[in-house]
Amino acid sequence: MPACNSVSIKSASDVPVHKMVEVVKYSEKYKAVWDAFVEGSKNGTFLFYRDYMEYHADRFTDHSLLIYKKGKLVSLLPANEVGQKLHSHSGLSYGGFITDKRMKSTLMLKVIASVKLYLQVLGFRSVKYKAIPHIYHQQPAEEDLYALFREGAFFIVVT
Repeated sequence: MPACNSVSIKSASDVPVHKMVEVVKYSEKYKAVWDAFVEGSKNGTFLFYRDYMEYHADRFTDHSLLIYKKGKLVSLLPANEVGQKLHSHSGLSYGGFITDKRMKSTLMLKVIASVKLYLQVLGFRSVKYKAIPHIYHQQPAEEDLYALFREGAFFIVVT
């Protein structure tokens, strides 16, 4: 895979030039920013704090993402990579997009499109996504499910 840790979307049919969305691969330098965002999020839980996630560091190749709009953090995606597949984190029971009260469906559509492009550039072929169960939301936070549906994702329900 190419050595690329960030992709900026500056134009696409559904992402106007003035609505730049940037996807950045997590590294240790983002720990404080990551944890502060989880603390203020509408759907984050203790599972998403970096100290908890780092417990599994020896078992998973972390590829968590920070998503920025106009330089402001708007979402996190705890994730790991397995070959050409991204998992919304295999070391966690669940792990979809973590968002705050500013997240709306229109922004999440841009986030999903940007992450999709980022992953394509890096050569990923698929994503295994485990949404955060709504029972853990402090406020309604299912914009991700709508945006994934709009992007043509298919869902497999395991019972």
